[in-house]
Amino acid sequence: MKNPIEYLNALAFVRMGGSAEERKAAEMIAEWLREMGYAPNIESFDIQSFKPGAGKLTPLNKRGTAIPIKPVGLSKDGNTSGEVAILDAPEPEWFDAKELHGKIVFMPHYPWRKWLDLLVSGNAAAALTVLPNHREDDTIKMPQTVAKDFGEKIILATIAFNHAIALINGGISSVEVETHCEKFASASQNVVAELPGRSERIIVLTAHYDSTPSSPGAQDNAAGTAELLELAQRLTGQCLHRTLRFIFCGAEEMGLVGSEHHADTNKDALDKVDAIINLDVGGDPFTVPFVRIIGTDETMHYIEGLLRQHGHAAKVSLETYSSDGMPFAKYGVPSISFGRGGIDGKGHSPFDRFENTCNEALLDIANAAETTAKAIADAKLLPFKRAISDELRKRVEEYFIERR
Repeated sequence: MKNPIEYLNALAFVRMGGSAEERKAAEMIAEWLREMGYAPNIESFDIQSFKPGAGKLTPLNKRGTAIPIKPVGLSKDGNTSGEVAILDAPEPEWFDAKELHGKIVFMPHYPWRKWLDLLVSGNAAAALTVLPNHREDDTIKMPQTVAKDFGEKIILATIAFNHAIALINGGISSVEVETHCEKFASASQNVVAELPGRSERIIVLTAHYDSTPSSPGAQDNAAGTAELLELAQRLTGQCLHRTLRFIFCGAEEMGLVGSEHHADTNKDALDKVDAIINLDVGGDPFTVPFVRIIGTDETMHYIEGLLRQHGHAAKVSLETYSSDGMPFAKYGVPSISFGRGGIDGKGHSPFDRFENTCNEALLDIANAAETTAKAIADAKLLPFKRAISDELRKRVEEYFIERR
């Protein structure tokens, strides 16, 4: 059997949701699970996918060379021109949509629904999200449902900060924007395996195995996938009180699509699921491990005490986390997400490579997650109330409204 770092190394290639590479990764995971003695199921679902495209911005009111920009995945292709406007408001209600008519809008915001509502209602010609310079080659995308509603309504792209600031300081007040990005109907898949318990109660353990379009996704999230494979390997043959369901989620980076598909498809049976343990982002030994809990104070105090008792250092907090626990929290299932942020601030980029990870950091999280999973799964009575606080329920609802 492999060490976690070996799984990570094997998976550290670009594997965007809906791509042949993502399917290859799913098949690799399924085969490793079979070698451990599991009988994995491939759970397929439809998505809209794309191939990262290209674009350019050309200054019009002053002479200048064309600047490379990157189309936002699943957005409208096209060619348009207009005056430059900067949308720096903290919330859409601070801005008058009429001021955006026909403008090429530069903004710090990602193309979430609330900003697209403003841009489209104001009849903006195009919008460019300004990214840090080290993310110039990254491709961002709209979540699936947002793309369905806005994908053909406005041209969207990204531009590196150094280019954007040079345009503003250079007095460029009007520009032409041109983008092209191939879009197509595709499919993604979850890989699901179970370790039967002595009761009908279930603990779900998740990690997403896809990456963003331009990233090898070593820390995010080949790391979490490797840690979950390590857990599956360690727990093989055990019989705990609760069944353990391992879900390796596809298309998380496309908007939590795989975990939401599983949760929605099985919503009538989720009352049997007592908790979600989610592993997302890892492998960096120079960052503090964290645990983010969507539940109650009781859940947080239990997990914090359990980890302290067994010598697992981690910063435990009660808050939402944009990962695969969220779709289950939508149905009232508490989630416990383990991770350790890192990638030197360069996540979702080509920088997220295998050489920026180490086995010891993966084992730290795997050990803490194993302690947690076994303690909860083998308890005859759930050691905390199966509940989510009213405040966190509200935040979960707001999350899906904003990003969907």
